[in-house]
Amino acid sequence: MTELESDYKYCLRCSEPIASERRFCKHCGAVQTIDDDTTSSGQKWNNIKYAAIFYLFDITLCCLAKFVDAFGTITWSFVLAGLMAAVAITFFCSNWPANKLLLKWPGFSIVKLLGYGLAAVAGSIVVHYCAHWINHTIFSKELYYYGFYAGHTYAKILMIFSIAIMPALFEELGYRGYLLQNMLTVTDKNQAIFITSFLFAILHLSFLSLFWLIPFAIALGYVRVKENTLWYGVFMHFCFNLTVCMFEIFKYG
Repeated sequence: MTELESDYKYCLRCSEPIASERRFCKHCGAVQTIDDDTTSSGQKWNNIKYAAIFYLFDITLCCLAKFVDAFGTITWSFVLAGLMAAVAITFFCSNWPANKLLLKWPGFSIVKLLGYGLAAVAGSIVVHYCAHWINHTIFSKELYYYGFYAGHTYAKILMIFSIAIMPALFEELGYRGYLLQNMLTVTDKNQAIFITSFLFAILHLSFLSLFWLIPFAIALGYVRVKENTLWYGVFMHFCFNLTVCMFEIFKYG
């Protein structure tokens, strides 16, 4: 390491370079709690282990929902979604001093909010038509979510709540909140975003969905790091998934 490189370290929250002697990041204000190489190495290893435990909980719950018929009901889908939400909240709060900063909304801009929302809607429309074409052309089948909720009194509300609201809040809290924040202490910004995006995409257990889930997750990761808040990403995620719901409600509802 050169003398110049040794004078800098990377923020534990936003991964921006800061002077080694600073206790607070000049970019996002986060407290820098890891000071020496020994502690840093030990903490990094612990962070990797906790991230693995977090992901093991989530992937297990997703596998139960997808592959075990007994859990393929609306009641169980909400129970499992609630458990995933509880996991996200628990792990997010496990490093509350650093993670709570992500719940703030510094420099809020309605223009940015609308811009991110419109970008998410546009992306969802493109994905809808591409996925529809692939399903019909390659797999000769129709894939839709509304059938799972059809027949229930509040089918549309249940669908929007479970597909648009819950994931927007708790997947962002878990993946762009806890997991990305965790990975930023282990590796650099770009690698942290790519790793968490890939894990997020795999979590959905759909090979076809990888073509849009990975780019979407990368976009959410960059927005989270750039804006130093979860809320723009939550809004983008909500708009993206709500657009999916609206297509199906207008077609099948």
